[in-house]
Amino acid sequence: MDAGNPGFFLINLDGTVTPSSALAAHIAIGYGSAPALPEEPPERLPLARAFQLNAEQESQFMKWLELARKRHRDLRWEKLAALAPVQETRISKAGNAASGDEDGHVRLAYRKIEDAAGNLAAIAVFTVDASPGRALARELEAERLRHKLEVRDVLALAANPPETVGAFLVDARTRLDAGRKEWEAWLAERKVAGLPVPGAWGGTAEESPGQRLFRELHMVKGNAGAFGFESLAAGAQECEDFLETLKQPGPGSERAGARLAASLSGLRTQLEELLRAMKLIEGEGQDAMARVLKWKLERLVIGTAVFDLARVEPPLRALLEATRKLTFLSPAYLVRKYRNLVERLADNLGKQVNFRVTSNTGDIHPESFSRVDEAIVHILRNMVDHGIESPAEREALGKGEAEIGFEFVAEEDRVFLRIRDDGRGMDPASIADRGVAMGLVTRSEADSLDEVGKLGLIFLERFTTRSEADMVSGRGLGLALAARCVADRGGNIYVYSRPAEGTRFAIELPHIGQKRLS
Repeated sequence: MDAGNPGFFLINLDGTVTPSSALAAHIAIGYGSAPALPEEPPERLPLARAFQLNAEQESQFMKWLELARKRHRDLRWEKLAALAPVQETRISKAGNAASGDEDGHVRLAYRKIEDAAGNLAAIAVFTVDASPGRALARELEAERLRHKLEVRDVLALAANPPETVGAFLVDARTRLDAGRKEWEAWLAERKVAGLPVPGAWGGTAEESPGQRLFRELHMVKGNAGAFGFESLAAGAQECEDFLETLKQPGPGSERAGARLAASLSGLRTQLEELLRAMKLIEGEGQDAMARVLKWKLERLVIGTAVFDLARVEPPLRALLEATRKLTFLSPAYLVRKYRNLVERLADNLGKQVNFRVTSNTGDIHPESFSRVDEAIVHILRNMVDHGIESPAEREALGKGEAEIGFEFVAEEDRVFLRIRDDGRGMDPASIADRGVAMGLVTRSEADSLDEVGKLGLIFLERFTTRSEADMVSGRGLGLALAARCVADRGGNIYVYSRPAEGTRFAIELPHIGQKRLS
């Protein structure tokens, strides 16, 4: 076995290393600084000896092991592994340090091993050749992937209405700039005061700059996925991961902070590149003309508000009513974004979902959706990911193709947005048990709730049924943000569900009044 072949060993949580075999241990971790390998190497090697660490480095490695043990359920493992103090090592091409041959580099790939209860039992480490030839191959593959994502971005720009995707990109840039500016100012204040950054921004009574930045990143990720900007969604996910790592102090915090800053900068660059690409595709002149026409149209609509329709002649009344609805659009047009989101997520998850839209009225004001766009996106993402079963599960249950329904109901003084699925549903008792297990409520508090109250626990921040976050969900943030978004706009959100029968969300909002000419 030479340096080009992969090695394998285990890191135990007590800080020792177990080789897969006596020879593999020497080759994989570089053990054998003595002139010759011992005939009977120990079953376990001290961590410091295996990685040739000094006392400070060993202490940092042990802290990382403790961080991995505590956070392996709620942090993406790839990001925890990236914080490991040792990422590369050197071995001789002949497989031992005494050969006299030139040393080679190997990268270490960390993989978690869990026991039957889901606890971290050990960490498996694989060595991967990091020679110049292999590095070049990885760079070429990374470039190929970047090109693939760029093509998808262009297709996403072309597939969505320019005014809609343009509004999203500008909104995302605004959100990111505001959240990033506040976060960096907060970091500067803490640095001047000599206070630590890690472990400081989570769990406060009032929303902290870190929580606000996390919320903005989560929304950017959700909408980027809805439009098909996969690289942008991945960039926001990466920022989330590094920011979440800074919730608690631990080894690698400085590295995570630097990577967060770089990722935020990269995400901002991505947004600017997409805006430039959109202008190239649509044309800046056309975009400027569209803005002017929209402004004139809005002024005309607002101007009609000064008239009392009850006091004007029928012909003029009909004209004014028609004018007031010039900016109204059909529900089918307004929910195209959500249809794309559902279909794209379902395809990525290997599911089949029909998206159906109904309304009790004709054209409606775009603000009926835009006011709670954030909530709608999070609800739909959770439905596709959590609520809808896989095709195999549905077939076993005798269910046909899955369906998500989107209903808009307008009444005189309020509007309802109703979103339902026919998936696996939720059991109130199981939701309550999960809330207790996560420490969000006590057992007595959970037992005192009725079924509606137990289901309402899903709107608590950090509540999730997932053990690990992914690109779609699992952070326990989406539905909490949905509830906050609705409440901030003077509305209410309700959830109804039964196991195996599906789930229904209802968002109640005040009816949008007519704007008056100032």
